[in-house]
Amino acid sequence: MFSRRKPSRACLADIEQYFQQPPPQFLDLELAVCWVLECLLKDDNYPSGLMQKLLREEPQLRLSETVLQQALDFLEQQGSISSYPQRCPSRGRPRRMLHLQADARGQAEKLMQPWHSWLESHRLVLN
Repeated sequence: MFSRRKPSRACLADIEQYFQQPPPQFLDLELAVCWVLECLLKDDNYPSGLMQKLLREEPQLRLSETVLQQALDFLEQQGSISSYPQRCPSRGRPRRMLHLQADARGQAEKLMQPWHSWLESHRLVLN
């Protein structure tokens, strides 16, 4: 039996609206690694804090928890980051804080130029 895909837009004006307000761009593993490194170059953070920061600072971008975890696992395997527990008075259990290792700083800083170039090119497309 032949089935045709139902169009997701009702009229051409809906398509025009799509270009005025495009859907968010999801980060893949490589871009997620760059985001994590950019954040950790500034300060230690925790995984859900990284997600919140992305929503706040780059609202056109999204990051799934799965890809974030893959990025963190990759960076830990590379020896680029470590983690430590930090007690938080408003929480029962400690947060898993992430820390960029001093010997990985140089490589992380080298990735910031291509990362920021990618961000700028996608801001122009998404805005």
